[in-house]
Amino acid sequence: MSDEPFSTSVVSRIRSFDGETPLQVLARQGDIPRTDMTSLERFPYYTAFPFAWYVVCFSDELAAGEVRPVRLLARDLVLWRGHDGEAHVMDAYCPHLGANLAIGGRVEGNDLVCPYHWWRWNGDGANTHIPYSDRTNGRARVHAYPVIERNGFVLFWYHPDPRVEPLWDIPQLDAYFTDDWTEFKPADWTVRCPWQELAENAPDYIHLRTVHGAATVPEVEDLGFDRYTSRLRARVDFSTPRGPTTGRIDTDGYGPGFGIARFSGIIDTIFFAATTPIDWEHTWSLKAYKVHKLGSDEESLARTHRVGEALICDLRKQMAEDNVIFDNKIHVPSPALADADGPILRFRRWASQFYAPGDPHAAGRLSAMNPPAEPQEQR
Repeated sequence: MSDEPFSTSVVSRIRSFDGETPLQVLARQGDIPRTDMTSLERFPYYTAFPFAWYVVCFSDELAAGEVRPVRLLARDLVLWRGHDGEAHVMDAYCPHLGANLAIGGRVEGNDLVCPYHWWRWNGDGANTHIPYSDRTNGRARVHAYPVIERNGFVLFWYHPDPRVEPLWDIPQLDAYFTDDWTEFKPADWTVRCPWQELAENAPDYIHLRTVHGAATVPEVEDLGFDRYTSRLRARVDFSTPRGPTTGRIDTDGYGPGFGIARFSGIIDTIFFAATTPIDWEHTWSLKAYKVHKLGSDEESLARTHRVGEALICDLRKQMAEDNVIFDNKIHVPSPALADADGPILRFRRWASQFYAPGDPHAAGRLSAMNPPAEPQEQR
């Protein structure tokens, strides 16, 4: 079937619910059983983590001199900040004798000190000091990931080939960090499916009606995929207690790990979206919301809080509704599409470029999917 944009008149025939949709009921009840199938059984293509800029934490969560253990991308990492203010993400294990640098490690100046024998490592992963030797070990390295701080987040660059430098940048969106906007209101979820399944929701316009009970299906003005970025420009009718309100949803994605969505119509609201694999079974989905203030006086700020909180609450509720699907769905390689479905296949072709082989933490997944045949009995 075609994956071209559809006519909104076609979708108008979808049933409208006076109350909640079935998915809304399930999400509100909570404690939905999750499938016992593994991610490899559900998503056979998922044999490599997509290369991307990934959020590891909010910037203000990591103080100078702090060391934190992190488990992401099916590996143990150490997150730390030198006294010069620079944040670092490195593989956690010391190449000397294997101690976890994040468990008992400390920062001295701008070096990370191993808790075992006090070898020191700089932010590039090079050995700078051995307390009981006159020489350093020039061959020993801890793998250090490129790190940037943008829009209040610490992000690190992952590619299975450590020689590949970052292929795109994350822009600093200063316009949303003025007194005209509220502080972050974050929410996060641990979801049992990979990034691609979550992101496929963007071209799947129909689900906004069938899952979330939207007044109408968005009228898509532009959906494009450039080399490493994506964009969606759409007009939408939001459901409100006073009836449908016309507004917009405009999103920009910067690879698999980071994006921003802008909502207008009820009250101007944005959220920064971060999607980081925890391991092969789980993905960390983070949304950080900001609302444009309706004014600076007390009454306007109170109304900003009231209206903005209602919209954010609804957006969080929609994520919980989506998670009922995400935690239990499978990937259909050749989907049986209808003419009115969004450009799902075009999205998949764009998404496929981000998977590259070579990650040692992915070793065995392909062989697990295609185990060797049992030897035939000799006759």
